[in-house]
Amino acid sequence: MRKRTKIIIGLAALCAGTLVFGACSSNRSPYPEFAEAGYDFSVCFDANGGKAAGKQNSSIVNVYSSERVRQGVKLYAPDDTGRGPNNFYNVERNGYFLAGWYAVREARVDENGTPLDEEGNPCTVEGDLYDAEGNIVYDEDGNPQKAYYSEYGKPQGYSYAEKWDFDTLLTRDDFVYEEGAGYAFTLYAAWVPEFSFELQGQEREWMCEKCNTSYYQETQPERCTASVETDRLDSDGNAITEPCGGTVFIDKGMSWYTVSSYRYNPQFATEEDKTLTVPAWNDETGVLEYGKLSGPSDRTLLSVYASEADWENETNALGSLQNNGTWDEATATATKNVSRYYASWENGLWYRIRTKEQLAKNKGTNRCYNLLADLEYDENDEWPFGVGSSYGGIFRGNNHTISGVVINQDNSSDDTRGGLFGTITASARFEDITFENITCNINQASRRSGAMFGLFAGELSAEATMTNVKVTGTLFIGDGIYVDRGFNPDTGMAESRYPYDIGLLSGNFVTCGISLSGITLKVDNKKATVTDPATGEIEIS
Repeated sequence: MRKRTKIIIGLAALCAGTLVFGACSSNRSPYPEFAEAGYDFSVCFDANGGKAAGKQNSSIVNVYSSERVRQGVKLYAPDDTGRGPNNFYNVERNGYFLAGWYAVREARVDENGTPLDEEGNPCTVEGDLYDAEGNIVYDEDGNPQKAYYSEYGKPQGYSYAEKWDFDTLLTRDDFVYEEGAGYAFTLYAAWVPEFSFELQGQEREWMCEKCNTSYYQETQPERCTASVETDRLDSDGNAITEPCGGTVFIDKGMSWYTVSSYRYNPQFATEEDKTLTVPAWNDETGVLEYGKLSGPSDRTLLSVYASEADWENETNALGSLQNNGTWDEATATATKNVSRYYASWENGLWYRIRTKEQLAKNKGTNRCYNLLADLEYDENDEWPFGVGSSYGGIFRGNNHTISGVVINQDNSSDDTRGGLFGTITASARFEDITFENITCNINQASRRSGAMFGLFAGELSAEATMTNVKVTGTLFIGDGIYVDRGFNPDTGMAESRYPYDIGLLSGNFVTCGISLSGITLKVDNKKATVTDPATGEIEIS
């Protein structure tokens, strides 16, 4: 993959030059022309996987003259304003904190020489070797090179030594000389991963064969939406990214992955950071409160366990979570900084509903409700769904009853779906619930072609799931319904200019197995009859 880097050069005070460039080798001067001009000593601040001056994998380089080095050089960290107003740069890496700048960087191993990842876990799983851009590295015969990873998919990390004290002067003896390259000295940014709690969940893993991005979902993705670098460059020489677009996926079976997490910097951690309470339900709001953990948008936590065995057996559920990780400043390494817990989850964003107010405050198109008490409404209460709404979540009734809801359809210009629910989509599921003594007043029919009205729903998808659902009440067709009839020259018949459908249960005459026997049709000054007892189709004249 081609890369170009925009070079920024500015001469600082004390005969030092500052450069920002894309890579840095510890034992060479990056620009021989500076050596020829007398600046034959270079100090490289290697961002070491981070960003320098906003550029990924960049480095800050200072060049000095022999005369300046002979006096001893006081170094300043790249982000130290002591470098001068035009020569200090931000150095950062998302998800890590900077332990300092170190003169020695080595591949991390344990006492037996086993490679360790950045968390201190053994790297014993063989896999393909990837470069910094995420591309597989091939040998001279075209075969993928191999590397070792930990069980968490992380490659071998680094350990460090000789943290630089910026009060110390840099002398000529600190530089390493190479023929034709001059004298060089390198300091590495030592990045320590932030400490974190991770709540793991199990889901089927699908890996894109084109870019190796994993998706955790029940069914295979249609297309890979990951952003990948291209060979095209922008005006600053940075690679442009675009969606992968791959359509071939490898089914890797059920896998653990992080569903919810909390990160913190151990340098400034409090005891509250190190110990978290397992998310708990708020009985007043009906919401599961995650606290410092992030709540996922597509599933809800049930229980948390310390091990896979406890998770498998559903034993020893936890009430609190602890992070006992450590880090060593001398080597800038962390050990067990990630505390992984194994959680059981339920699909859907769930709410526990005990009151009408809780249901109203937690209204959502695809939200899921666990009804824990009967709800009794009157015409002055707020029913959160109704005319014009759409619902595709799960309504678990637990054999409770919602009663007395009054729905009024009074708008003839905007709303095209009217009933207790405007539209019930294919993903909706209702279980063990009774909607009792519901009143739906159709006082104005929509003037939009294709409008639908019914007591339970304006439109009920035939793919929605109804298990032990009962609906009773009255569908009222008012005198205010306006049916404008025009003449169709093709048929010679009078036809409604704004055709719409009305059914006892749903306007599209779908029942999903719900009995129509508990629904009464009431008409004011019009003639209306149920023309199909099985579907509840109504004809108005």
